[in-house]
Amino acid sequence: MVALGYSAAIFYLLKSRASSAITREQTADLVFYSALSGILGAKVVFAVTYWSELGPDLISKLLYVMKSFKYGFVFYGGFAAGAAAFFVYCRRHKLNFLKAADYFAPALALAHGFGRIGCFMAGCCYGRPSPGNLGMAFTDPLSEVPQAYLGVPLYPTQLIEAAGNFLIFGGLVWLSRREKPLPGGVILAAYMLAYSILRFLVEFLRGDDRGGSWLGLSPAQILSLLVASAAIFIITIVRKK
Repeated sequence: MVALGYSAAIFYLLKSRASSAITREQTADLVFYSALSGILGAKVVFAVTYWSELGPDLISKLLYVMKSFKYGFVFYGGFAAGAAAFFVYCRRHKLNFLKAADYFAPALALAHGFGRIGCFMAGCCYGRPSPGNLGMAFTDPLSEVPQAYLGVPLYPTQLIEAAGNFLIFGGLVWLSRREKPLPGGVILAAYMLAYSILRFLVEFLRGDDRGGSWLGLSPAQILSLLVASAAIFIITIVRKK
């Protein structure tokens, strides 16, 4: 599903009305380097967050990280690392970072939506037990859902977030195709604000280990508040200019 999301993002970028300042080759390079950096960054942040639980010694922890590379990622870690690689590439090739980010933001939401469907198929990022008929039960012992939760209806947090990402994608595409072009950075900020709100709310339904809490909020919720604040800051600066 991650590969499908990657492919869908490339297809959208190549078929959409791209900025003439970005060539097809640069588009492919930006997707590749950002995605690669994002995957590594998401894995590193996961390892740091759950370091004490990965094993009794350094070797055991590193072996666990390598053996479990197919799952266990933190989106915000991937977002930060991918954005850093994106920024460096834009600087080296003299591309306008904000305008390029506006062009890529819808593709990120699209790819993320497919990735969350993959989370649902694997059983990771599962929800809390759900009352009534609101939940979906996992029964396969090979899924990432704990044995105690097998057969128990859980909130389908993965599908909720996937649907939210697809809606964000649609909204960003609509913004990007307005007759009057928006200033650089607005679409990026809209993505950051919309996703941070979505993630903040979905976190209340998550049932997996959230990596501790502070003031009753999970680390992802705290990061969501920081990302939302950064988005509002970008919009404010753009409006002033």
